[in-house]
Amino acid sequence: MTQLALSEKLGISLRTYQRIEYGEQKPNVHVVIRLQRLFQRDIDELIKESVQ
Repeated sequence: MTQLALSEKLGISLRTYQRIEYGEQKPNVHVVIRLQRLFQRDIDELIKESVQ
């Protein structure tokens, strides 16, 4: 999936998604929930991966 496609599914701009992916910005709780639903993973897993 492209960054653009994922950002659209998350309801955020491409630039915001890129900042999150590159570690320049933390995702807000709404984005984390959308990621959890989209990829069907525990929120704990998503948070741990973003911290590492």
